[in-house]
Amino acid sequence: MEKKTFDIIRFDDKLVYHGSYYLSPRAIKTICYLVARYVEPEVDNVLPTKLVVPIKELAQAILDGTNTKIYKSIYQEVDGICSELTSSQIRFNSKVEVRGVKLRGYINWCSSAIPIQDENGNASIQLSFDPMIAQFFLGLSRYVRLYRPELNRLQSGHSIRMFQMLKGLRNKMEKYEKVSVETYEVEQLKFLLGVDGKYSQFKDFNKRIIKPAIKEINEKTTLRIIDVISHRKNRRITSLEFHFMDQEPHEAFRKPKAKPKRNFENFVPTAIDLAELTWAKRNAYDTLIDYGVKEGIALKQLIPSIKGSEFIGFEDYFVNHAMTYFRNQADIQNAGTFVKWWHEKKVFDLDSNIWAVICEKVVTEKKKMQRDKPDVYENRRQAASMTESEFRQWYKEKNN
Repeated sequence: MEKKTFDIIRFDDKLVYHGSYYLSPRAIKTICYLVARYVEPEVDNVLPTKLVVPIKELAQAILDGTNTKIYKSIYQEVDGICSELTSSQIRFNSKVEVRGVKLRGYINWCSSAIPIQDENGNASIQLSFDPMIAQFFLGLSRYVRLYRPELNRLQSGHSIRMFQMLKGLRNKMEKYEKVSVETYEVEQLKFLLGVDGKYSQFKDFNKRIIKPAIKEINEKTTLRIIDVISHRKNRRITSLEFHFMDQEPHEAFRKPKAKPKRNFENFVPTAIDLAELTWAKRNAYDTLIDYGVKEGIALKQLIPSIKGSEFIGFEDYFVNHAMTYFRNQADIQNAGTFVKWWHEKKVFDLDSNIWAVICEKVVTEKKKMQRDKPDVYENRRQAASMTESEFRQWYKEKNN
């Protein structure tokens, strides 16, 4: 079976653009991993009541996307992470007003975080989400989509928070403008970064929070903040206007060049090779073959490169949308050019804009199927963990 990746995070717009919180870098990276790994917004109706996460798995997840190896201090900080997740709060402004005072709401990230050990001595953390926090992770209609290994490169909680906000805005506007602009009132920005009530002098806020965050974001991510314009009122800086754009990742964090891949052009799959495919992958394979893609390339190069948990059990949907895009955009339309787009030009890779577009379409189709044809949807989910022949047998027994 294809190994799942848990690199995509989705946070509701309300949390990113309106919530006030601060977590240490490792605590927010823990939350990001838990959401990416254990929450499926298009499937789940409630958050898991209990998550048992091996500490070794969590330590590795915190370092995904960095050039750092696991070291002892990560394990030493587990107690601090547990304390933070159960005591730190998300604050948000409400419309409720009592005697001229507007009240705020408060939600904890987790209701409990308890270290446990199994009979073999393996340590884990048993976590439970606060039920109220589900609104930020489930049933998302508007959300910020982030690449977790990129976020993991940042070593400051304030850098991570600012990156979430600006990257989310940039994702929405990159198709329409090369440089995006967003203005924050100084007090509003302090609230969002979780430091309201601190740094009464703007120069201190700028020196300790704003400038270090901008420097780290520019050095380690695909976002570049090119300018920050201060606006004054009565000689006091009251707002900041951020100008930001996309950039290539910093050299130290570029993905290593891929090793030369084996040429599968003359590879002919055996019956055993095809029997290992799931229902959706076999449909995807047949579609590619019908279009003229060579068998070995379809089986060994294209289908394994369909990345993202959203497409597990829906690989054929991905292929159909990729072909539709190709037919609408390509001047030369044949199987060889299609393979070149996919395999060499990386048009449909996880990091491309087209991947994100296809993802949105498939998620929409999955939701519609779940709503209108729940039996078909459940069959799809069941088939995702079986070979095609196993699914056929299961389906036959189910209907008998």
